[in-house]
Amino acid sequence: MTATALLGVAVAFLHGGNLVVLNAATHAQHVVLRHAGTGPVEWSGDGRLVSSGGSIAGGPRLPAATLAWAPTGERAAYVTKRGAVYTWSPRRGSRLLLPASWGAQGVVWGTDGRLELGRAVCRVPCGRSRDVGIWVRTRNGRLRRVAALPDGGGIPNPIGVDPQGRALWWLWPNSSSIAADGVALFANDKRIATTLMYDDYVDVCGRHVALAVGHDRNSMHGKSIVFDGRNVSRDRSRSWVSPSCNASGELVAAAAADNPDGPWGNEHRSLWQLLPARKRLTSPPPGWSDESPTVLANGNVLFVRTRLTSRRVDGTWHSTDHGTLELLVHGRVTPLADVTTSPSSMYYGHYAWPLRVAVKP
Repeated sequence: MTATALLGVAVAFLHGGNLVVLNAATHAQHVVLRHAGTGPVEWSGDGRLVSSGGSIAGGPRLPAATLAWAPTGERAAYVTKRGAVYTWSPRRGSRLLLPASWGAQGVVWGTDGRLELGRAVCRVPCGRSRDVGIWVRTRNGRLRRVAALPDGGGIPNPIGVDPQGRALWWLWPNSSSIAADGVALFANDKRIATTLMYDDYVDVCGRHVALAVGHDRNSMHGKSIVFDGRNVSRDRSRSWVSPSCNASGELVAAAAADNPDGPWGNEHRSLWQLLPARKRLTSPPPGWSDESPTVLANGNVLFVRTRLTSRRVDGTWHSTDHGTLELLVHGRVTPLADVTTSPSSMYYGHYAWPLRVAVKP
């Protein structure tokens, strides 16, 4: 593998409590934020700033669990615990857009500087939320609703924007247990699929949308890949998850034999290219699983090779997600960095690497 294939590729990841940025070409690593929490790790649209949760490397710690970065520049939007919506930039700092009384539940950036907002107003004592839906806030501050729900119908959770500019959002059904087995995914007011509520189960790339669809919290059972509305996995003997695509239409996913009963922690997934041609890309060693692929613009693939271990100390079990960040180029896999974390984040066969690792845009 030549350094040219890696030129300009940078990856931010959490390790040892710190936020680290890796130069993939040189393997140089730099700690950019200490005491960085548990993520999610995100880059600004221009790739000059990186954050973990509400903390920005070299910048402030904002009062939010996560930041939504605009697709260009260095603007972020966030929702406080009370439901107020702010934007932040290095030049202007934090600016209030909507007060807590408005009831924001989440925010993502749309096109042309728009914000897509989930709303559910809850008065104390809280029974049925009202004014539930998805709203768009334009650059001039105007608000319009693009999807409405009945009072008490759930909580809208915006996650992105599709190629037609429609807000993509999950409907959280007022129950974590019910949500764990799959929720409705909408584009504005149109229901388009049922998925688990994982960021790596929905990927928008240029004019394309890739989804891992299916019920059941067990990620090893009954999942398939839908690309632009059509099933492209076409293999029920495997459970297909974590689709990733690029603007050229190259599509990669992770898959293993369909297993409705576990044991979880022994997934042994391989990476597969589904488009433009179908082929198996990796075969991990026994005990390991290839997770969380990211297809780069040039078709190379970053992923995490993972192994779950547990040990008993003084009567208490401790679990660890061993992980190595790997790069796949023309069939050759090269390890880049150790991303091991403890305790394990695995839940019914799904690992939280997408919250801990992010590729610079």
